[in-house]
Amino acid sequence: MVKLLASGIATIALLQSAWAHMQVISPSPRSGITADQLIGPCGGANSLTKNVTTFAVDGDSEFVLRAGHGTGNIIFSYFTVETVDNNTKAHSLKDVPVPKPDTYNTTINFSESGLKSGDQIVVQAIYNGTDEGETEEYYVCFDVKLADEASGSDDGSDTESEEDSSTDDNTSSSSSLFATSTITTKAVFGTAFSLLVAAAAF
Repeated sequence: MVKLLASGIATIALLQSAWAHMQVISPSPRSGITADQLIGPCGGANSLTKNVTTFAVDGDSEFVLRAGHGTGNIIFSYFTVETVDNNTKAHSLKDVPVPKPDTYNTTINFSESGLKSGDQIVVQAIYNGTDEGETEEYYVCFDVKLADEASGSDDGSDTESEEDSSTDDNTSSSSSLFATSTITTKAVFGTAFSLLVAAAAF
């Protein structure tokens, strides 16, 4: 029982630590899990189910991330291919100082990087954070489609207007995929909770 309880607590601790460093507030990341990961690139979500956010190519596209602790910087870059690995070339976008743990609203104008309407890219954010003398990098990626006007995230919401629901098949597919990712996120936490309940039962 002690070993099982210890295992459950360790699982919860790992989940909590993943959320403590850099929480994703918006837009929806490609993994569907709104937390960073130590694996680069993209926190290991190299070609997983995507949540596509449509931003205006010439405008202030906002990314909202919260550094849970430490200081350092958040480095934004982008890939021009959908499936990425350690050999995929990243193009620089923006470097945001993180002088203290806080929520950082970062705006990016993609046209300034030579991108154009119709381009689909993968935006990566890396929190290069130092805490108590130790430095680690946390990765998260976002699938982004650039258009003349922004239409936000394809999130499969039931409150979509009829105009939004009349979009093309790609949008519909992305919406349902996001719903699947959301269920996966809930399942992760449900599993962790179940471990504790099971431990208590012994």
